[in-house]
Amino acid sequence: MPQFQNPGAFFVGGTLVPAEQKFLKNLLESAIKSGYNKFIEPCAGTFAMSHLAVQSGFKPSHIESSDVSIMTSVLGYAIQEKPLDDLEIKAKGFGVDELKNPATVLYAQLYLRTVKNAGKEYFYNMLLDMEYRKEAHINYIQEQLDRAHDILYGMQYRTLDMWKHIEEILDNPKAVAIVNPPTYLAGYEKFYDTAGNMTWKEPEYELFNPKDGYEKLMKLTKDAKCLVLCYQESCPGETAAEPIFARYGVRNGVNSYIISNRPEEAKILADGKKITRPNESKLSCLECSMLPRDYEITTKTKIQLCQIERTEAQYYRQLWTHNFVGSSAPINIAVLIDGRIAGVFGIDKSALTMGAFGTQVSDALFLMYGMTISHKKYRLGRLLTMLAQNKEFIYKLCNDLEREKVGHLKTVQMTKYPEAKEMRGIMKLTKRIPDAKMGFRLTYESDLKDRTETQTLIEWLRREEKWKKERAKAKSNMNR
Repeated sequence: MPQFQNPGAFFVGGTLVPAEQKFLKNLLESAIKSGYNKFIEPCAGTFAMSHLAVQSGFKPSHIESSDVSIMTSVLGYAIQEKPLDDLEIKAKGFGVDELKNPATVLYAQLYLRTVKNAGKEYFYNMLLDMEYRKEAHINYIQEQLDRAHDILYGMQYRTLDMWKHIEEILDNPKAVAIVNPPTYLAGYEKFYDTAGNMTWKEPEYELFNPKDGYEKLMKLTKDAKCLVLCYQESCPGETAAEPIFARYGVRNGVNSYIISNRPEEAKILADGKKITRPNESKLSCLECSMLPRDYEITTKTKIQLCQIERTEAQYYRQLWTHNFVGSSAPINIAVLIDGRIAGVFGIDKSALTMGAFGTQVSDALFLMYGMTISHKKYRLGRLLTMLAQNKEFIYKLCNDLEREKVGHLKTVQMTKYPEAKEMRGIMKLTKRIPDAKMGFRLTYESDLKDRTETQTLIEWLRREEKWKKERAKAKSNMNR
């Protein structure tokens, strides 16, 4: 498979994960009903927000987008069926006629970015693959361009600095803009750098500096007639305006926010939902008892998986782990055995929809953590992992698009041993990387399973009984 992002991720990927996308989709749908008839996407990137606008009801002809990167400009021109001559693209090793084809230009751009890093083994192998299967890569990109054209044809795209684009719409009361600027200084420039091997008629623009760029944007649009929304990553309490949406912990000490020049209106448009604020609220437990360490589990035992709050999951993780330090997960699940809590685990499904052009597609959900109460007779951790593999359970967490993509469960363990015995027979070890501090970084994967919680319980009990017999036999042989 060519080393490019899944076609769907062209448009629903980028920085925003499904939680933000759902929030913004509700907001845009309400905006249309409220009379907004123009959608603006500066810093268009891979047109994720323009695609979301179409899903929300905006016609492509009502969408204006802009950017200053060559990749986005080639995409935009291809969607509009404009020839690339105006971009004056030149690329080392590629002829003039080749560079008239948008798919070939995008291939050349990625190829020359890879050349720059070819001294590293990963990029060298990727470069060899791109050379050997050049035609296949270009055909794959063309499929994505065709899909983009089918969805967004009719929109207007320009190579334009975001500040200039925003200034154009300040007095338009029917315009709503979503701005998704780089989260670190010169981010786009570093990502798309070809070390001078590709040049084009780059427009003049001002680098966006996150240190003061968000404040500048909010100041510029404070009294504007248009509605402006902006994605910002920052520490709690340091946003440039009152956030209308927040997601906890994208990085250590950093949250993701959506801010607006008119937060009250934006909240109302988002179906009147109250802002979801990240906070360091007190940990809390569920209104149920914990499973006793000697509890007897049989085939008649009832297993339940319930989504719980982050603070509740953290409570049990801290309770069951000495010196607990762990990251939170977007989705936290409790494992109940006959109504008693026996374990918690966290799921992250963002890999299904995140990623930038040029990255490899992932059809895997990520099992971020799994933790159970210590039991005298059973290995509950294996039951937890088997439950997390179930397709029926996973589908309940996914929307329609995510259900089409998801096919695997993946997890990573840091251990001093080259194998995690608790995963043996349940998940396949696909990568083992030595780690100077912990010993090994192990990646495990498995297909999703067509089974219910009850079927999982029966299978797990069968394996546990077999394990106990084999263990007893081994001990007996040792004592002879």
